[in-house]
Amino acid sequence: MSKNALATVRSFQSEIAAIREAPDPLSARLTLYAVVAMVVSMVVVLTVMQLDRVISSTDGKITLTAPRDVFQALDTAIIKSINVRQGDYVKKGQLLATLDPTFADADVLQLKQQLASLDPQIVRDEAELSGKTPVFPVSSDPTEQKYIELQKSLYDQRMAQYKAQINSFKEKENQTQASVVKIQGDIVRMKERVEIAAKVEEMRNKLLASGAGSLLNQLSSKDQRVEQARTLENLVNSLKESEAQSSSLRADREAFVQQWSTAISQDLVTARNTRDTARAQLEKAQKHHDLVQIFARDDSIVLTVAKLSVGSVLKEGDEFMSAMPANVPVEALVSVSTRDIGFIRVGDPAQLRVDAFDFVHHGYADGRVKWISEGAFTTNDDTGQPADPYYRVGIAIEDYHFINVPENFRLMPGMTLTADVKVGTRAAGEYLFEGMARRVTRSMREP
Repeated sequence: MSKNALATVRSFQSEIAAIREAPDPLSARLTLYAVVAMVVSMVVVLTVMQLDRVISSTDGKITLTAPRDVFQALDTAIIKSINVRQGDYVKKGQLLATLDPTFADADVLQLKQQLASLDPQIVRDEAELSGKTPVFPVSSDPTEQKYIELQKSLYDQRMAQYKAQINSFKEKENQTQASVVKIQGDIVRMKERVEIAAKVEEMRNKLLASGAGSLLNQLSSKDQRVEQARTLENLVNSLKESEAQSSSLRADREAFVQQWSTAISQDLVTARNTRDTARAQLEKAQKHHDLVQIFARDDSIVLTVAKLSVGSVLKEGDEFMSAMPANVPVEALVSVSTRDIGFIRVGDPAQLRVDAFDFVHHGYADGRVKWISEGAFTTNDDTGQPADPYYRVGIAIEDYHFINVPENFRLMPGMTLTADVKVGTRAAGEYLFEGMARRVTRSMREP
C-alpha cells in the first residue's frame, strides 16, 4: 500500500489506532535495554564480587597476656603500714606496704648468734682433732668476738684437762714400770740366794751323814732354802701383777685418747650439721625478713587491697593486694558460639571494636587469632550462671587505629569489646540467597 493510500485509510481511523501504529519512542526502547543491562550486570556482580566472610563474637574483653601480681602473707603477720590505695599507679620498686618485722628480726638475730657460736666451735674441734693450735678468724662483730674468746678459753681448759689426764696415766705407768724393774732385780738376787741355800743344805746333809753335823743345823738350812724359794715365787707373782697393771694402764691411756678423739669427732659432726641447718634457716629467715616490706615488681596499677587496717592480723596465705603490670601486652579474650567456631582458624585476622568508644568516630584495633580453646564452656565467668555453649578465642592485638581519644588512652584489662573475625570470602550472591536457599531446602521435605 502506498503512502497516500495509507494516509487516506488512517484518516478514517481513530486516534488510538494512530497511536498504536506509531513507532515506539526511543526512550522506551532505551529503558528496556537499560533494565536488561542492569539485570545482567547485577547477575555478574553477584557472581564475581567477593565479600569478606566475618564471624562476630558474642562478647569479649581485654585481658593481660601475663597473670596479675598477687601479694600474699608468707605467714601470720601484723600490718604496720599500707602505702597505696586501689587504683593507684605505682612505679617498679615502690613500697606498697610494710608488715611488722618483730618476729622476722628475732629469727634472723637468733640464727646469726647461733652461727656466730658454731663457727668458732668448729675451728676449736678441728684443731683439737688434728692436735694443732686453733686459728680463729678475725672479726669486728662484738657478738662473734665474744664467742671466739669463749672458745679460746674452752680450748685452753680442755687442753689442760687432757694433758693432766695423760700425765696422770704416764705417772702411774712410770711407777708401775719402776716396780717391775725393782722386782726383776729382786728376783735375780733371790735366785742367787736360793742357789746358795741349796748348796748349804747339801753340805749340811753330807756333814749329818758323816756324823760331823747335827740334825738341827740340817733342818735350819733346809728351812732357809724353802723360805727363800717361797719368797722367789712371791716375787715372780708380783712381777706378773706389775706387768699386767702396766699393760692395763697403757690400755686405759689409749682408750682415753680414743674416747677423747671420738667425742671431739662427734661434737664436730654435730656442730657442722647444726651450722648447715642454721645457714639454711637463716636464708629462709632473711627471705622472710625481706618480704616484710612489699615492693611493686613492675610499673603497675593496684587492682585490689584487702579490707584491713594498720594493726590488723594478716593470716598465712591470705591475699593482701594485687596489681596489674602496666607494661605487659594485652590481648582480647572473646566468646564465639559453637555454630560459628568451625570457621575460625589460628592466624585469622580480626577487627576489635571497643564498647567504650564508638568505632565509627573513634576507630578500632586490628588483631589476629592466637589460640582457640579445645573445649566448649557452659558457664558465664562473670556471673557463674549457665550459658549457651561457647568457645574462648584469644586474639593478639597487632595494630591500633583509634582516633579522637585521650592522649593517655590505652586498652585496660576488663574493657568489653566485640570482635569480627575474617574467616574468608564468598560471592555476594551467596550472601543474598543463602537464607532463601536454607529455607527452601528445609521446606522441601517431609515434616
